[in-house]
Amino acid sequence: MSLRKLPSAAMALAAATAIFMADSARACSMCRCSDPVFNALGEGVYTNAGFHVAVDWLRQDQSQGEGEDFEHQIRNSLTLTLSYSWQERLLLVAQVPYVWAHQTGADGVEDAHDLGDPSFYVYGRLWASEFSGGLGRRAWLSAIFSVKTPWGENDARENGERLDEHVQPGTGATNLAGGLAFLYLFDADSSIYLSSTYTGTGRNDFGYKYGNFVQVNAVYDRRLTDWLDALFEVNFLAANHDEIVAGVQDPNTGGRSLYLTPRIAVNVVKGLVARASAQFPVWKDLNGVQEIKPTYSAGLTWVF
Repeated sequence: MSLRKLPSAAMALAAATAIFMADSARACSMCRCSDPVFNALGEGVYTNAGFHVAVDWLRQDQSQGEGEDFEHQIRNSLTLTLSYSWQERLLLVAQVPYVWAHQTGADGVEDAHDLGDPSFYVYGRLWASEFSGGLGRRAWLSAIFSVKTPWGENDARENGERLDEHVQPGTGATNLAGGLAFLYLFDADSSIYLSSTYTGTGRNDFGYKYGNFVQVNAVYDRRLTDWLDALFEVNFLAANHDEIVAGVQDPNTGGRSLYLTPRIAVNVVKGLVARASAQFPVWKDLNGVQEIKPTYSAGLTWVF
């Protein structure tokens, strides 16, 4: 289960999993600031070359606007993650979410559920330290590139009318993202990950564009027992305003926020890891009128 117990040659992949926060189920300007690949694969991705499969549930809760412009969204998603790691240098990941969206507003209640936007990730090692006694490679630097496709449902309708943009399961646009991640092992039981990414968002066929955003993250991992790891994350997100159409901003979107995210990982049996986390907003400087509530996730990872 623990990173420190895995083959040191394969641990170069750890830096890749510590970063990349472009959530594949993302469909609101300030929802969720965390790493979908790291969340799904956890320490399973640190194993030797091979395949990994994960299933994750995620719940998000956010509101924006007031009066006639008030919207309250609750989104639940179930995401399938498939990955393949090659030697010490390359990790390929595909994620496919299914989304249940519920929105309450001045115009009533809207619900939609369908396929979200699939995402594809490539992680490549740029540098690694030499082997050292007892720990193997102690530090790594990795680069990440990803594409979030527009293949999810973005034209969900009720009684012939298209539902609000924020209740659509998919964004209907292509996002491109890139970043860097750094991993350092303090000792056999603890490590830290530092990461930063930038995501450029596309515009969908209906003219809507979610704001470009930057994320910075720090994750401390501590092995408590042979079967239990505890992780503590600090996540920062800065997002631009969304655009309703080109040149017209949505005033109640975007801004800056800081989150604290405790997480646990439990080695159930060999090759199967259960995970759970809660993400709490502790500081925010949001545009317009917005409220962000804690986000919860849980999942299982199989390594083979």
